[in-house]
Amino acid sequence: MSTFASDRSTEPPTTRHNRPKLDLGNEMHLSDKKALRKQIGRVLSALPEHEVQSQSAKATDLLLSLPQYRNAKTISIFMSMPSGEINTERLLKHALAEGKRVFIPYIYKASKENVQDLPASIMDMLCLTSKEDRATLKPDKWGIPSIEKASVQDRLNSFGGKGLSNGEPPRHEAAGLDLIVMPSMAFDAQMNRLGHGKGYYDNFLTRYCSGKDAQGLQRMKPFLVGFALAEQLLPSPYRLPTESWDWKVDATIVGGVDSEARLIVP
Repeated sequence: MSTFASDRSTEPPTTRHNRPKLDLGNEMHLSDKKALRKQIGRVLSALPEHEVQSQSAKATDLLLSLPQYRNAKTISIFMSMPSGEINTERLLKHALAEGKRVFIPYIYKASKENVQDLPASIMDMLCLTSKEDRATLKPDKWGIPSIEKASVQDRLNSFGGKGLSNGEPPRHEAAGLDLIVMPSMAFDAQMNRLGHGKGYYDNFLTRYCSGKDAQGLQRMKPFLVGFALAEQLLPSPYRLPTESWDWKVDATIVGGVDSEARLIVP
């Protein structure tokens, strides 16, 4: 029995030293998005949950201290995947407790009757009203807590009114968003962001900023803050591949492994 047990434990345990690491090569301006997402995915999937939670706690403390967060009346917060992603649960609860109007992503296939050139699926931001409302969310196919379809028509939309925008720009009377907390696969020091490849946030921001406010003026862009684990920030001077339609963030907060969380600004 003891020999059999010894044979089964010949593989070394996974430690910080033998986890997958990024191999970015010698070219500073990266070009292969697909390969980069795959590499980063392997790195994130190897992170133990206690490190994710430790980084999340440090990063949340830093985000809560930002003037842009403290002054925000309306805020969008993404809901986290069950593993391999920074956790936004404490941030969400804090924003609700502070009386901020909180919106979370809702992805759907839009009706294209009135809007041309929409992608197959788009994202709206729908209101989450309370901790009790948070408890009604159900995991989607990725395990992300999500709004149930039956409640969509009764929820405030950040574009104005209730229910879905179906690709329309924001209404004049929409209160809008002061701050958007953005997820990503990776960020770089130049404020570029590499998403998961669906373009949800880029499309949302393009539609959002195409609208006019109640005074007929161009709608102001919300403050965009990237929120991620330390492993998702590329070491400088590496740069992410970008397209003309990609939106930069205004700041990035990453958790700390053996140090405090970091705020990266231009």
